[in-house]
Amino acid sequence: MGVYNIQFLFLIAFCLRTVVGHGDHTCGRGWTVFNGNCYYFSTSAVPLKDALVYCHGLGANLLELQNAEEENWIDLHCRIRGYRYGVWLGICDHQLEGKFVSISNGKGISYSHWIRGEPNDYRSNEDCALYWYTLKGWNDTPCSGKINYVCKKAK
Repeated sequence: MGVYNIQFLFLIAFCLRTVVGHGDHTCGRGWTVFNGNCYYFSTSAVPLKDALVYCHGLGANLLELQNAEEENWIDLHCRIRGYRYGVWLGICDHQLEGKFVSISNGKGISYSHWIRGEPNDYRSNEDCALYWYTLKGWNDTPCSGKINYVCKKAK
């Protein structure tokens, strides 16, 4: 089976999952379901604080990736939706440089997938993180950058 056939089948599977997700009334209109959670994908890029406020208003948290399966699913969505860089992650190291914690609860993270050499706190100004789909990993970045975001809540 060729690479294009596999990609086509993956796209079909994604579309079917998305259609089912939009029909699931437990999440609400505009949400997509994956592995028992509801995801809302932004249509614009905003600074981290705006993404946090918007997700809170939806009764959700900013995306905190829990495993490679979820990360791969988010990667696919970033590509299909044409996001420029990727999406904000709901983690930061404001309190202690180099120790990233969950913004939603302040606890340490149990899963990470940093790009080689990251996090590096370039110019002592990178306290937030994003999933950078072109490099297939996480990068620390200034919180003021404009990045797309994903809100996540339990189903």
